[in-house]
Amino acid sequence: MRDHTGAGRAGWVLLALLSLWLGCTAPALAVDRRVIPLSNLRDGQPDVTLNGETETVALRAVLPPVVGLTSAVLALSYENGIDILPEKGSMSVFINGSPVADLPLAAFKGPVNASITLPGSLIRPGENQIVFQTTAQHRAICTVRGTYDLWARVNLAASSLTLLSDGGVPEPDLAMLRQLLAGADRAREPLAILYPGNEVDVDHLGWGSMVAQSYGLLLGDQTPRVMAVPVPGKPAGGAAPTLETFPLPGGKNILIGTRDRIASFLGETRAAAVTGPFLAVYPVPAAAGGTGGGFVAVASGRTQQEVDQAVMRLADVGRPLPTQTAMIVADAAAPAAPPTPSVQAEGRYRLSDLGFQTVQHSGYRYTGRIGLTLPVGFAPVGDRAILFHVNGAFEGDLGPGAVLNVRVNGKSAGAMEIDKRSSGVIENGEMPLPMALFRPGPNLIEIEAELPPAGANDCVFAVRRPTFTLLDTSSIEIPGFARLVTLPSLGNFANTAFPYGGIAGGEPAPPFDLVVVGRDPAWFGAAWSLTAKLAQRAGDLMAVVPYVGWTAAPADNALIVGPVAAVPQAVFASAPLPADRLAGLLEAGALIAQAKARGEPMVAADRRALADRLRQGWSSSSARAGTVRTGAVPQPPGMAGPALAADGGATNRWQRMAGDAKESSSAAHGWVPDWARRVMAAAARYVNHWTEEDAPVDVVALSENTEMLPEAALLQYRAPGTDPLTWAPLTWTLLTASDPRSIDRAMRSLGEAGVWDKLRGGGALWSSAAPAVTTLEASRPYQIILNPFDIGNLILILARNLSQRIELLFALLLGTAVVLTVSMRLLLKSGHRERSGQERNGPERSGS
Repeated sequence: MRDHTGAGRAGWVLLALLSLWLGCTAPALAVDRRVIPLSNLRDGQPDVTLNGETETVALRAVLPPVVGLTSAVLALSYENGIDILPEKGSMSVFINGSPVADLPLAAFKGPVNASITLPGSLIRPGENQIVFQTTAQHRAICTVRGTYDLWARVNLAASSLTLLSDGGVPEPDLAMLRQLLAGADRAREPLAILYPGNEVDVDHLGWGSMVAQSYGLLLGDQTPRVMAVPVPGKPAGGAAPTLETFPLPGGKNILIGTRDRIASFLGETRAAAVTGPFLAVYPVPAAAGGTGGGFVAVASGRTQQEVDQAVMRLADVGRPLPTQTAMIVADAAAPAAPPTPSVQAEGRYRLSDLGFQTVQHSGYRYTGRIGLTLPVGFAPVGDRAILFHVNGAFEGDLGPGAVLNVRVNGKSAGAMEIDKRSSGVIENGEMPLPMALFRPGPNLIEIEAELPPAGANDCVFAVRRPTFTLLDTSSIEIPGFARLVTLPSLGNFANTAFPYGGIAGGEPAPPFDLVVVGRDPAWFGAAWSLTAKLAQRAGDLMAVVPYVGWTAAPADNALIVGPVAAVPQAVFASAPLPADRLAGLLEAGALIAQAKARGEPMVAADRRALADRLRQGWSSSSARAGTVRTGAVPQPPGMAGPALAADGGATNRWQRMAGDAKESSSAAHGWVPDWARRVMAAAARYVNHWTEEDAPVDVVALSENTEMLPEAALLQYRAPGTDPLTWAPLTWTLLTASDPRSIDRAMRSLGEAGVWDKLRGGGALWSSAAPAVTTLEASRPYQIILNPFDIGNLILILARNLSQRIELLFALLLGTAVVLTVSMRLLLKSGHRERSGQERNGPERSGS
């Protein structure tokens, strides 16, 4: 008994020690679990729909680095139509080209949830691709019409990718910084740019704009959001905030500033390492970073010039950073230009050159997509068309009505009927596509083949279905077009970033002025978000000259951001909307959006009353309209003493840095004398006068729909006071709202609600309370000739303008006919007189 008791006590002691050991080692064996919603992988709708018999959708996923990735779990929630034949319906899933699942598409009974365990070797840090591919057949209708009932929808908001690792969160280093910035786990978090002090100066506005642009390039097509966060200094009687104690807004943070200004925040040890242009990245506590993995990147230096070098090295996304947590930048250089994006100008292009490969589709309806990118100055002549040369084949038991349809940017562009019923080969079939359907920048050409069967078939036993083959030897032929841009055009602004981004053929754009009027950090965050989005569309970093506050009109193209009440009246001298009425609209829209944001939406009667008061205020102020000042006005209280005056040296430094870009952009036309430029500008001015009409904005109509009172506005117009004899007029683009909270909500909805792709005309007004956008027609339009000294381009511009104004063409033809008629009559009359004189002189000579 004594031995058994001792053995029992020893067992209990061993069990306790084992439990204690397991408890102590549990944190070391803890599994890091990172859940990434698939809705983080794209903007817009939180689901993706696949239509027809076959359809493929690809999602780009930038995954953060993890240590010891053991496995990954892809959880999907999807649903499909009720008419899919279960034996013929499936959805295949591919990860980085490898098949991982083949999910059934059965009769609809509700959403289907599937969990797919992936091997850790299939997932890699950085860019990954998730592809969904559906195959479906109708239960009872084997016709083209039946294919429209075939659909499957993946609910991205309810689907996720979970990364499991046994190594925890890795210590960040500079090499993984860009993966962390674009990581899908934090795609919905804005990038926080930290700056010391309570106000953003000119340097920090410029530095932040360069970092924001590189952030936009890293995100690909997703709309970037950037916020400005001040790091206050040491308060009276308290301790200065540090990296460990400062409440960071999220897990993605970049601190920019000289060493002296950020030393207290970094701490003595870290600040001592700043002995030159300095880049570093440090982890932040999980409380600040959410799920862990948060970081603070630092760009610093002893002087402003060293900070310039550090920022430009950080913004150079084409050059990798070393695998270390901190570095002194010794390889500072101008950022290398990224590969020039493929742009299709005049010429003939095979589909293989556009990234399209030969497809063979078996079924009743095929849909394919081809991307075509046109230059910035794409201005088609009215009677020309882009020719689509088709090489393909229709096979099988085809019935009447077989046709090949083509849509351009969602609009019907052409069709080709197949004459043969059993089989048909298309060799160089020519289909004209109207050039008016195309636009500068990216275009989408959709090809849809409808293959009706010869007779009624039983779907279950339909063995041989029609087949359509489209060869990649098919081509698209682009005829000559004018290099001309008509502004204002927020459509060109959104698609190509013109006139702030690149011009054409890799030619850099001149620097532009970034002017922020307002002290609240929300305005600087909006300015950085806007420049980041423009860099995405331009495909490269843009040269920026920053200004804080307003003292004089910018000398270059300008982006102006600020509250509508603080923007000087001079800014609105040529804007499509008067300042007072725009302010009233935005203030009313802000009240409606703010009420909805609080969860207490304003009732319809209150919205109507608000709009009525707005219109009454306009009518009562119409008598005082003549007293509105059109020149520069003093800044409101608190806005005087702009930082531009205080930091004039910094502004001059930014102007000098942008000077190289300006010289390179004008080098192509440097040989042209000034008198020739002025002659060309005068001709362009008269062309504008002949071909364009002023379209005033009906301000009262903007307040009729109380559901759409805006809280933010993006306006584009010709800079007031521009020399009328300049061949490239300056353009101003104004982003404004009534208060900081409104601009913050508006910038959030810019990507989430897809507002950016809806920008058109000379102005866009929108609200976070509604997804629609109110578009203003281009008021006081003007034209910019990109190749003003190319004779062929000038002839195309003349042909384009005459084709748009048929009355001018008719008058020109009539005038030509009159001139020819009068000339012929004068010539005939002169010849008749000569013959009459010779006849009279003839007898006299003979008589004499």
